[in-house]
Amino acid sequence: RLPFHIDSTPGEQYPMSLIRLPLWSSPFRPFFLLGALYGALLMLLWIPQYTGLLPPREDPLGGLPLLWHQHEILFGFSAAIVIGFILTALPSWAGTTEIKGSKLALLLLSWILGRLAVTFSAELPLPLVAVVDLSFPLLFALSVRPRPGETRLQISLGLAVISALLLVGNLSYYLGALQHDLQLTQQGLRIGLYAIIFHCSVTVGILAPIFTENALFEDGQPVDIGHIPWLEWLSALSILVLAAVDIAGVSPSVGGTLALLCCLLHGVRMGRWHSLKIRSMPIVWVLHCGYGWLVISLLLLALETYGLSIGAESWVHAFTVGGFGLMSLGLMTRVTLRHTGRELQPHPIVVGAFLCLASAAVVRVAIPIASLGHEWLLLSALLWVIPYIIYLLFYSQLLLTPSLPTE
Repeated sequence: RLPFHIDSTPGEQYPMSLIRLPLWSSPFRPFFLLGALYGALLMLLWIPQYTGLLPPREDPLGGLPLLWHQHEILFGFSAAIVIGFILTALPSWAGTTEIKGSKLALLLLSWILGRLAVTFSAELPLPLVAVVDLSFPLLFALSVRPRPGETRLQISLGLAVISALLLVGNLSYYLGALQHDLQLTQQGLRIGLYAIIFHCSVTVGILAPIFTENALFEDGQPVDIGHIPWLEWLSALSILVLAAVDIAGVSPSVGGTLALLCCLLHGVRMGRWHSLKIRSMPIVWVLHCGYGWLVISLLLLALETYGLSIGAESWVHAFTVGGFGLMSLGLMTRVTLRHTGRELQPHPIVVGAFLCLASAAVVRVAIPIASLGHEWLLLSALLWVIPYIIYLLFYSQLLLTPSLPTE
């Protein structure tokens, strides 16, 4: 029942030259590998800085390590996972040519150089850091630009939105840093956050019902979920309108109402997915759970905007830890297994990683609401790191070796 698929399994044999290694055969391989590694390293470096075991970073913004941490979580770690997935799925979705080999290596190099530039930003001119880091979203935008007859309108619009938000958000961050304008810098981070939210809401919102139908059909419980076009479009547009209103700083009553409406739309959308029927199917329920955290984050945003005391930015952590964390790890696991020719049956320890990540979200959101101590924040951070380490332990070899031959 898939109108498109992301699950090709080439089973190719690769000549042993550097650029033809299996790592460069598909975008998900290097970006999932290095993205997961970088995400874990970011959090492991943040923990000793937070506890005082390491001195805080002194970045060009005047010693604001939290902004550096937020920037790299969004434009480093999250962008790598999102772009790795999009570039892997795009050939099946739109009939485009898959980026691989030297083109893929160049795109990955731009991401690596951006991370290095940010890491050593205290020793480099800030304009140089900005140019190097911005080369990655710019190259991505060029890689997915629509070509006549290749890409459907919906896909072109979605790619344009994600590309523009990532590029404009990162640019705003650096313009704020250059002008010592903290508000502009924070707006850049906000734009980048909404780019990730939009990607997850559209991608998982389309794929989760399809994967659910397929899984239940194989389990002898056929259901017909389908997609309601007006609901899909409204759900996507609601995120963009909310982003514009939030970043523009309109009145709390308007912002809160839009956030609540957005929450209701996505809640109705998810309510059609028969979530209770897939409790025994972790490769599917992890996406449902992640999307559920997206709905929760929108509700928290509405409550926060209305002025209820639930902890500053709780909605952000609900999405980044629970929403994006679960949806990204679920898709990373699915794509890795399918594209390397394995069955869609994650190891029980990987399923434990899903539960660990969900627990991290619960703890992180509960901290400001229940006034929990700093030790709970460290626990949440560790619970977030462990799943990505598990992913690397179980799947890094699959990412580095050829896919199994197709039968």
